[in-house]
Amino acid sequence: MARRLTQLVIPRLAIRPHHHLLEIGCGGGTAVAAVASHLTTGSIVAIDRSGSPVTRATQRNAEHIARGVVHILQADLSELDVPQRSFDTVFALNVNMFETGDAVDLVRRALRRHGRLVLGYTRPDTRQLSGRARLISANLDAGGLHRVTVDWADPHHLYLTATRP
Repeated sequence: MARRLTQLVIPRLAIRPHHHLLEIGCGGGTAVAAVASHLTTGSIVAIDRSGSPVTRATQRNAEHIARGVVHILQADLSELDVPQRSFDTVFALNVNMFETGDAVDLVRRALRRHGRLVLGYTRPDTRQLSGRARLISANLDAGGLHRVTVDWADPHHLYLTATRP
Protein backbone atom coordinates (compact mmCIF):
# COMPACT_ATOMS: atom_id res chain seq x y z
CA MET A 1 0.00 0.00 0.00
CA ALA A 2 2.84 2.45 0.75
CA ARG A 3 4.29 2.13 -2.75
CA ARG A 4 0.85 2.83 -4.22
CA LEU A 5 0.49 5.87 -1.93
CA THR A 6 3.76 7.24 -3.36
CA GLN A 7 2.73 6.54 -6.96
CA LEU A 8 -0.55 8.34 -6.45
CA VAL A 9 0.95 11.41 -4.77
CA ILE A 10 3.41 12.36 -7.53
CA PRO A 11 0.83 13.89 -9.93
CA ARG A 12 -0.85 15.62 -6.97
CA LEU A 13 2.40 17.43 -6.13
CA ALA A 14 2.38 19.27 -9.49
CA ILE A 15 6.18 19.28 -9.52
CA ARG A 16 8.00 21.74 -11.76
CA PRO A 17 11.75 21.36 -12.46
CA HIS A 18 12.55 24.50 -10.41
CA HIS A 19 10.36 23.72 -7.38
CA HIS A 20 11.66 23.38 -3.84
CA LEU A 21 9.92 20.70 -1.78
CA LEU A 22 10.01 19.37 1.76
CA GLU A 23 9.00 15.82 2.62
CA ILE A 24 8.16 15.18 6.26
CA GLY A 25 8.74 11.57 7.32
CA CYS A 26 10.69 10.38 4.29
CA GLY A 27 11.12 6.79 5.48
CA GLY A 28 13.30 4.83 3.07
CA GLY A 29 13.28 7.58 0.43
CA THR A 30 10.95 6.11 -2.20
CA ALA A 31 9.00 9.34 -2.66
CA VAL A 32 12.22 11.39 -2.57
CA ALA A 33 13.56 9.42 -5.54
CA ALA A 34 10.32 9.84 -7.47
CA VAL A 35 10.27 13.60 -6.84
CA ALA A 36 13.99 14.11 -7.55
CA SER A 37 13.66 12.63 -11.02
CA HIS A 38 11.45 15.65 -11.91
CA LEU A 39 13.86 18.30 -10.60
CA THR A 40 16.61 20.14 -12.45
CA THR A 41 17.23 23.48 -10.72
CA GLY A 42 14.89 22.74 -7.81
CA SER A 43 15.50 20.59 -4.77
CA ILE A 44 13.87 18.41 -2.15
CA VAL A 45 14.70 18.37 1.54
CA ALA A 46 13.57 15.15 3.16
CA ILE A 47 13.44 14.66 6.92
CA ASP A 48 12.77 11.75 9.23
CA ARG A 49 13.14 11.50 13.00
CA SER A 50 14.74 8.06 12.87
CA GLY A 51 18.31 7.30 11.81
CA SER A 52 17.68 3.96 10.09
CA PRO A 53 15.23 5.33 7.49
CA VAL A 54 17.52 8.30 6.88
CA THR A 55 20.39 5.91 6.14
CA ARG A 56 18.21 3.90 3.71
CA ALA A 57 16.92 7.07 2.04
CA THR A 58 20.46 8.41 1.67
CA GLN A 59 21.65 5.17 0.06
CA ARG A 60 18.64 4.97 -2.26
CA ASN A 61 19.11 8.57 -3.40
CA ALA A 62 22.92 8.74 -3.67
CA GLU A 63 22.79 9.76 -7.33
CA HIS A 64 20.28 12.57 -6.69
CA ILE A 65 22.32 13.75 -3.70
CA ALA A 66 25.40 13.89 -5.93
CA ARG A 67 23.40 15.98 -8.45
CA GLY A 68 22.61 18.41 -5.61
CA VAL A 69 18.83 18.12 -5.81
CA VAL A 70 18.30 15.98 -2.68
CA HIS A 71 19.15 16.77 0.94
CA ILE A 72 18.19 14.16 3.56
CA LEU A 73 18.31 15.03 7.24
CA GLN A 74 17.60 13.25 10.49
CA ALA A 75 15.38 15.81 12.19
CA ASP A 76 12.00 16.37 13.72
CA LEU A 77 9.88 19.02 11.99
CA SER A 78 9.94 21.14 15.15
CA GLU A 79 13.77 21.14 15.01
CA LEU A 80 14.05 22.00 11.33
CA ASP A 81 15.61 25.41 10.80
CA VAL A 82 14.70 26.75 7.37
CA PRO A 83 14.05 30.31 6.27
CA GLN A 84 10.41 31.31 6.13
CA ARG A 85 8.70 30.80 2.78
CA SER A 86 11.34 28.35 1.53
CA PHE A 87 9.16 25.71 -0.15
CA ASP A 88 6.72 25.55 -3.03
CA THR A 89 5.33 22.28 -1.70
CA VAL A 90 5.47 20.43 1.59
CA PHE A 91 4.18 16.86 1.67
CA ALA A 92 3.88 13.92 4.01
CA LEU A 93 2.62 10.37 3.56
CA ASN A 94 1.02 8.49 6.46
CA VAL A 95 2.32 11.05 8.96
CA ASN A 96 0.03 11.62 11.92
CA MET A 97 1.34 14.98 13.13
CA PHE A 98 -1.43 16.94 11.41
CA GLU A 99 -4.13 15.43 13.61
CA THR A 100 -3.23 18.18 16.05
CA GLY A 101 -2.67 21.78 15.01
CA ASP A 102 0.94 22.02 16.22
CA ALA A 103 2.63 21.17 12.91
CA VAL A 104 0.38 23.36 10.78
CA ASP A 105 1.95 26.64 11.91
CA LEU A 106 5.47 25.37 11.18
CA VAL A 107 4.44 24.23 7.70
CA ARG A 108 2.53 27.44 6.96
CA ARG A 109 5.64 29.51 7.74
CA ALA A 110 7.85 27.25 5.58
CA LEU A 111 5.56 27.51 2.55
CA ARG A 112 5.89 30.26 -0.01
CA ARG A 113 2.87 32.37 -0.87
CA HIS A 114 0.40 30.09 -2.68
CA GLY A 115 2.55 27.10 -1.67
CA ARG A 116 0.80 23.81 -1.11
CA LEU A 117 0.69 21.18 1.60
CA VAL A 118 -0.18 17.71 0.31
CA LEU A 119 -0.92 14.91 2.77
CA GLY A 120 -1.53 11.30 1.77
CA TYR A 121 -3.00 8.52 3.88
CA THR A 122 -3.78 4.88 3.33
CA ARG A 123 -5.88 2.64 5.58
CA PRO A 124 -8.02 -0.41 4.97
CA ASP A 125 -10.91 1.22 6.91
CA THR A 126 -12.64 3.90 4.82
CA ARG A 127 -14.57 5.23 7.85
CA GLN A 128 -11.31 5.79 9.71
CA LEU A 129 -9.87 7.68 6.72
CA SER A 130 -13.00 9.80 6.44
CA GLY A 131 -12.83 10.78 10.11
CA ARG A 132 -9.14 11.60 9.77
CA ALA A 133 -9.91 13.80 6.75
CA ARG A 134 -12.49 15.82 8.68
CA LEU A 135 -10.17 16.34 11.65
CA ILE A 136 -7.11 17.28 9.59
CA SER A 137 -9.11 19.56 7.28
CA ALA A 138 -10.36 21.52 10.28
CA ASN A 139 -6.82 21.76 11.71
CA LEU A 140 -5.37 22.97 8.41
CA ASP A 141 -8.04 25.63 8.01
CA ALA A 142 -7.71 26.78 11.65
CA GLY A 143 -3.92 26.96 11.17
CA GLY A 144 -4.15 29.40 8.27
CA LEU A 145 -3.97 27.04 5.31
CA HIS A 146 -6.91 27.44 2.98
CA ARG A 147 -8.73 25.85 0.06
CA VAL A 148 -8.48 22.46 1.72
CA THR A 149 -9.50 19.74 -0.70
CA VAL A 150 -10.07 16.07 -0.01
CA ASP A 151 -9.28 13.72 -2.88
CA TRP A 152 -10.15 10.03 -2.67
CA ALA A 153 -7.88 8.23 -5.14
CA ASP A 154 -9.72 5.03 -4.26
CA PRO A 155 -11.47 3.70 -1.12
CA HIS A 156 -8.14 3.16 0.66
CA HIS A 157 -6.06 6.16 -0.47
CA LEU A 158 -6.90 9.70 0.59
CA TYR A 159 -5.11 12.98 -0.17
CA LEU A 160 -5.63 16.37 1.43
CA THR A 161 -4.28 19.51 -0.19
CA ALA A 162 -4.21 23.00 1.34
CA THR A 163 -2.76 26.29 0.14
CA ARG A 164 -0.95 29.07 1.95
CA PRO A 165 -2.59 32.41 1.13
